[in-house]
Amino acid sequence: MPELPEVETVVRELREEICGDAILSVEIFRKNPIVQGDLDAFQEKLCNMTFLDVTRRAKFLIFHLQPERYLIAHLRMTGKFIVSDPLAEPSKYNRVWFHLKSGRLMIFDDIRCFGTLEVYDKLADSKSLLKLGIEPLSAELNPNFFIKRMSSSKREIKTVLLDQKIVVGLGNIYASEILFRSRIHPQRAAGKLLKKEWTKIIKYTQSILEEAIKNNGTTISDFRRVDDKTGKFQQFLQVYGKNKQACPKCDVPIQRIVQQQRSTFFCPECQK
Repeated sequence: MPELPEVETVVRELREEICGDAILSVEIFRKNPIVQGDLDAFQEKLCNMTFLDVTRRAKFLIFHLQPERYLIAHLRMTGKFIVSDPLAEPSKYNRVWFHLKSGRLMIFDDIRCFGTLEVYDKLADSKSLLKLGIEPLSAELNPNFFIKRMSSSKREIKTVLLDQKIVVGLGNIYASEILFRSRIHPQRAAGKLLKKEWTKIIKYTQSILEEAIKNNGTTISDFRRVDDKTGKFQQFLQVYGKNKQACPKCDVPIQRIVQQQRSTFFCPECQK
Protein backbone atom coordinates (compact mmCIF):
# COMPACT_ATOMS: atom_id res chain seq x y z
CA MET A 1 0.00 0.00 0.00
CA PRO A 2 1.34 3.47 -0.83
CA GLU A 3 2.55 5.24 2.31
CA LEU A 4 2.83 8.95 3.07
CA PRO A 5 5.69 9.77 0.64
CA GLU A 6 3.96 8.02 -2.26
CA VAL A 7 0.65 9.78 -1.59
CA GLU A 8 2.40 13.13 -1.14
CA THR A 9 4.15 12.60 -4.49
CA VAL A 10 0.80 11.97 -6.22
CA VAL A 11 -0.77 14.99 -4.50
CA ARG A 12 1.98 17.35 -5.67
CA GLU A 13 1.86 16.08 -9.24
CA LEU A 14 -1.94 16.25 -9.45
CA ARG A 15 -1.87 19.78 -8.03
CA GLU A 16 0.36 20.83 -10.93
CA GLU A 17 -1.80 19.05 -13.50
CA ILE A 18 -5.42 19.79 -12.61
CA CYS A 19 -5.77 22.89 -10.41
CA GLY A 20 -7.91 25.42 -12.25
CA ASP A 21 -9.40 22.73 -14.47
CA ALA A 22 -13.01 21.58 -14.12
CA ILE A 23 -14.91 18.30 -14.29
CA LEU A 24 -17.35 18.17 -17.20
CA SER A 25 -18.58 14.63 -16.63
CA VAL A 26 -17.75 11.41 -14.84
CA GLU A 27 -17.82 7.86 -16.26
CA ILE A 28 -17.85 4.93 -13.85
CA PHE A 29 -16.72 1.58 -15.24
CA ARG A 30 -16.83 -0.33 -11.97
CA LYS A 31 -18.88 0.60 -8.93
CA ASN A 32 -16.52 -0.76 -6.24
CA PRO A 33 -14.55 2.47 -5.61
CA ILE A 34 -17.73 4.50 -4.99
CA VAL A 35 -18.11 3.56 -1.34
CA GLN A 36 -21.16 5.73 -0.71
CA GLY A 37 -22.99 3.52 -3.19
CA ASP A 38 -25.09 6.03 -5.15
CA LEU A 39 -23.35 6.26 -8.53
CA ASP A 40 -25.73 8.89 -9.93
CA ALA A 41 -25.25 11.16 -6.93
CA PHE A 42 -21.46 10.75 -7.16
CA GLN A 43 -21.50 11.87 -10.80
CA GLU A 44 -23.94 14.73 -10.24
CA LYS A 45 -22.03 16.15 -7.27
CA LEU A 46 -18.81 16.36 -9.28
CA CYS A 47 -20.03 17.70 -12.62
CA ASN A 48 -19.10 21.34 -13.30
CA MET A 49 -16.89 21.49 -10.21
CA THR A 50 -13.49 23.23 -10.45
CA PHE A 51 -10.32 21.90 -8.81
CA LEU A 52 -8.97 24.49 -6.38
CA ASP A 53 -6.30 22.40 -4.69
CA VAL A 54 -5.14 18.87 -3.93
CA THR A 55 -3.89 18.09 -0.43
CA ARG A 56 -3.16 15.07 1.74
CA ARG A 57 -4.31 13.86 5.15
CA ALA A 58 -2.51 10.67 6.20
CA LYS A 59 -2.79 8.38 3.15
CA PHE A 60 -5.92 10.10 1.83
CA LEU A 61 -5.90 12.46 -1.17
CA ILE A 62 -8.25 15.41 -0.79
CA PHE A 63 -9.45 17.25 -3.91
CA HIS A 64 -10.73 20.71 -2.94
CA LEU A 65 -13.52 21.74 -5.30
CA GLN A 66 -15.44 24.92 -6.07
CA PRO A 67 -18.27 25.48 -5.18
CA GLU A 68 -17.20 24.02 -1.82
CA ARG A 69 -17.08 20.25 -2.00
CA TYR A 70 -14.43 17.57 -1.49
CA LEU A 71 -13.49 14.43 -3.37
CA ILE A 72 -11.60 12.11 -1.00
CA ALA A 73 -9.58 9.22 -2.41
CA HIS A 74 -7.59 6.37 -0.91
CA LEU A 75 -5.29 4.39 -3.22
CA ARG A 76 -5.19 1.25 -1.01
CA MET A 77 -3.02 -1.44 -2.63
CA THR A 78 -2.91 -0.64 -6.34
CA GLY A 79 -4.91 2.52 -6.98
CA LYS A 80 -3.41 5.36 -9.01
CA PHE A 81 -4.40 8.55 -10.78
CA ILE A 82 -3.35 9.26 -14.36
CA VAL A 83 -3.85 12.50 -16.28
CA SER A 84 -3.88 11.85 -20.01
CA ASP A 85 -5.06 13.03 -23.38
CA PRO A 86 -8.47 11.70 -24.48
CA LEU A 87 -8.71 7.93 -25.00
CA ALA A 88 -10.98 5.98 -27.34
CA GLU A 89 -11.86 3.42 -24.68
CA PRO A 90 -10.90 2.52 -21.11
CA SER A 91 -8.06 0.12 -20.43
CA LYS A 92 -8.67 -3.04 -18.40
CA TYR A 93 -8.14 -1.50 -14.96
CA ASN A 94 -9.60 1.97 -15.50
CA ARG A 95 -12.35 2.30 -12.88
CA VAL A 96 -13.44 5.94 -13.22
CA TRP A 97 -12.88 8.61 -15.85
CA PHE A 98 -13.14 12.30 -14.98
CA HIS A 99 -13.60 14.26 -18.23
CA LEU A 100 -11.95 17.67 -17.76
CA LYS A 101 -12.79 21.02 -19.32
CA SER A 102 -9.26 21.16 -20.77
CA GLY A 103 -10.10 18.12 -22.89
CA ARG A 104 -7.94 15.77 -20.84
CA LEU A 105 -8.88 12.81 -18.69
CA MET A 106 -8.14 12.21 -15.03
CA ILE A 107 -8.28 8.45 -14.66
CA PHE A 108 -8.65 6.44 -11.47
CA ASP A 109 -7.01 3.10 -12.26
CA ASP A 110 -6.91 0.20 -9.80
CA ILE A 111 -5.86 -3.38 -10.55
CA ARG A 112 -7.19 -4.95 -7.35
CA CYS A 113 -10.07 -2.50 -6.98
CA PHE A 114 -9.58 -1.81 -3.27
CA GLY A 115 -9.21 1.96 -3.70
CA THR A 116 -12.02 4.27 -2.64
CA LEU A 117 -13.63 7.53 -3.79
CA GLU A 118 -16.05 9.61 -1.69
CA VAL A 119 -17.66 13.04 -2.06
CA TYR A 120 -18.57 15.34 0.84
CA ASP A 121 -19.84 18.89 1.18
CA LYS A 122 -17.77 19.31 4.36
CA LEU A 123 -14.54 17.55 5.37
CA ALA A 124 -15.99 17.12 8.85
CA ASP A 125 -18.57 14.74 7.35
CA SER A 126 -15.86 12.16 6.57
CA LYS A 127 -15.71 9.60 9.38
CA SER A 128 -12.46 8.22 7.93
CA LEU A 129 -10.65 11.53 8.41
CA LEU A 130 -11.99 12.04 11.93
CA LYS A 131 -10.32 8.85 13.19
CA LEU A 132 -6.80 9.82 12.15
CA GLY A 133 -3.83 10.53 14.39
CA ILE A 134 -1.06 13.11 14.19
CA GLU A 135 0.84 13.97 11.01
CA PRO A 136 4.47 12.77 11.37
CA LEU A 137 5.95 15.87 9.72
CA SER A 138 4.07 18.27 11.98
CA ALA A 139 5.67 20.28 14.78
CA GLU A 140 3.22 18.63 17.20
CA LEU A 141 5.15 15.37 16.99
CA ASN A 142 7.51 15.38 19.96
CA PRO A 143 8.70 12.84 22.57
CA ASN A 144 6.05 13.91 25.08
CA PHE A 145 3.32 13.09 22.55
CA PHE A 146 4.40 9.44 22.59
CA ILE A 147 5.34 9.25 26.27
CA LYS A 148 1.91 10.50 27.35
CA ARG A 149 0.13 7.87 25.25
CA MET A 150 2.54 4.96 25.56
CA SER A 151 3.92 5.19 29.10
CA SER A 152 2.31 1.91 30.23
CA SER A 153 1.81 0.27 26.85
CA LYS A 154 2.96 -3.28 26.23
CA ARG A 155 2.43 -2.92 22.48
CA GLU A 156 5.42 -3.53 20.23
CA ILE A 157 6.88 -0.32 18.86
CA LYS A 158 6.50 -1.44 15.22
CA THR A 159 2.74 -1.91 15.69
CA VAL A 160 2.47 1.50 17.35
CA LEU A 161 4.12 3.19 14.36
CA LEU A 162 1.63 1.49 12.05
CA ASP A 163 -1.42 2.60 14.07
CA GLN A 164 -3.09 5.33 12.03
CA LYS A 165 -4.99 6.52 15.10
CA ILE A 166 -1.67 7.47 16.73
CA VAL A 167 0.60 8.66 13.92
CA VAL A 168 -0.49 8.58 10.29
CA GLY A 169 1.07 7.70 6.97
CA LEU A 170 3.53 4.99 7.99
CA GLY A 171 3.51 1.40 6.76
CA ASN A 172 5.85 -1.57 6.71
CA ILE A 173 8.52 0.00 4.53
CA TYR A 174 9.13 3.19 6.47
CA ALA A 175 8.53 1.72 9.93
CA SER A 176 11.27 -0.86 9.32
CA GLU A 177 13.66 1.80 8.04
CA ILE A 178 12.91 4.20 10.92
CA LEU A 179 13.55 1.56 13.59
CA PHE A 180 16.75 0.41 11.90
CA ARG A 181 18.22 3.90 11.81
CA SER A 182 17.06 4.45 15.39
CA ARG A 183 18.73 1.16 16.43
CA ILE A 184 15.56 -0.02 18.17
CA HIS A 185 14.28 -3.59 17.98
CA PRO A 186 10.80 -3.72 16.36
CA GLN A 187 9.46 -5.94 19.17
CA ARG A 188 10.43 -3.58 22.01
CA ALA A 189 7.47 -2.61 24.20
CA ALA A 190 6.57 1.01 23.47
CA GLY A 191 6.07 1.69 27.17
CA LYS A 192 9.71 0.76 27.87
CA LEU A 193 11.23 3.28 25.48
CA LEU A 194 13.18 6.17 26.94
CA LYS A 195 12.67 9.81 25.98
CA LYS A 196 15.97 9.81 24.06
CA GLU A 197 14.75 6.80 22.05
CA TRP A 198 11.48 8.53 21.16
CA THR A 199 13.59 11.52 20.11
CA LYS A 200 15.55 9.30 17.71
CA ILE A 201 12.37 7.74 16.33
CA ILE A 202 10.93 11.18 15.59
CA LYS A 203 14.20 12.40 14.07
CA TYR A 204 14.45 9.47 11.66
CA THR A 205 10.72 9.39 10.93
CA GLN A 206 10.89 12.93 9.65
CA SER A 207 14.23 12.67 7.86
CA ILE A 208 13.32 9.40 6.10
CA LEU A 209 9.91 10.67 5.01
CA GLU A 210 11.42 13.91 3.68
CA GLU A 211 14.12 11.95 1.85
CA ALA A 212 11.51 9.61 0.35
CA ILE A 213 9.33 12.51 -0.79
CA LYS A 214 12.38 14.10 -2.42
CA ASN A 215 12.83 10.83 -4.35
CA ASN A 216 9.16 10.62 -5.32
CA GLY A 217 8.39 7.71 -3.02
CA THR A 218 9.22 4.02 -3.07
CA THR A 219 8.19 1.59 -5.80
CA ILE A 220 8.40 -2.03 -4.69
CA SER A 221 5.75 -3.41 -7.03
CA ASP A 222 2.68 -1.36 -7.98
CA PHE A 223 3.19 2.29 -7.01
CA ARG A 224 3.32 4.65 -9.97
CA ARG A 225 3.35 8.43 -10.15
CA VAL A 226 0.83 10.47 -12.15
CA ASP A 227 3.14 10.28 -15.18
CA ASP A 228 3.36 6.48 -14.66
CA LYS A 229 7.02 6.67 -13.63
CA THR A 230 8.27 4.81 -10.56
CA GLY A 231 9.60 6.32 -7.34
CA LYS A 232 13.32 6.13 -6.55
CA PHE A 233 13.59 5.73 -2.78
CA GLN A 234 13.76 1.93 -3.09
CA GLN A 235 17.38 2.53 -4.08
CA PHE A 236 18.08 3.87 -0.57
CA LEU A 237 16.33 1.24 1.57
CA GLN A 238 18.71 -0.30 4.09
CA VAL A 239 16.70 -3.20 5.55
CA TYR A 240 13.24 -3.47 4.02
CA GLY A 241 12.99 -6.47 1.67
CA LYS A 242 16.61 -7.45 2.35
CA ASN A 243 16.09 -10.68 4.31
CA LYS A 244 19.40 -12.60 4.78
CA GLN A 245 21.41 -9.85 3.08
CA ALA A 246 24.30 -8.27 4.97
CA CYS A 247 23.43 -5.34 7.21
CA PRO A 248 24.94 -2.15 5.70
CA LYS A 249 26.29 -1.21 9.16
CA CYS A 250 27.67 -4.46 10.62
CA ASP A 251 27.41 -7.21 7.94
CA VAL A 252 25.21 -9.44 10.12
CA PRO A 253 22.36 -10.89 7.99
CA ILE A 254 19.11 -8.94 8.04
CA GLN A 255 16.22 -10.91 9.54
CA ARG A 256 12.54 -10.98 8.65
CA ILE A 257 9.78 -11.53 11.21
CA VAL A 258 6.01 -11.21 10.99
CA GLN A 259 4.12 -8.76 13.18
CA GLN A 260 0.35 -8.48 12.84
CA GLN A 261 0.57 -10.50 9.62
CA ARG A 262 3.03 -8.00 8.13
CA SER A 263 6.71 -8.39 7.34
CA THR A 264 9.28 -6.58 9.45
CA PHE A 265 12.96 -6.40 8.53
CA PHE A 266 15.68 -5.60 11.07
CA CYS A 267 19.30 -6.21 12.04
CA PRO A 268 19.62 -8.45 15.13
CA GLU A 269 22.99 -6.87 15.94
CA CYS A 270 22.30 -3.18 15.41
CA GLN A 271 18.80 -3.41 16.89
CA LYS A 272 19.40 -5.57 19.97
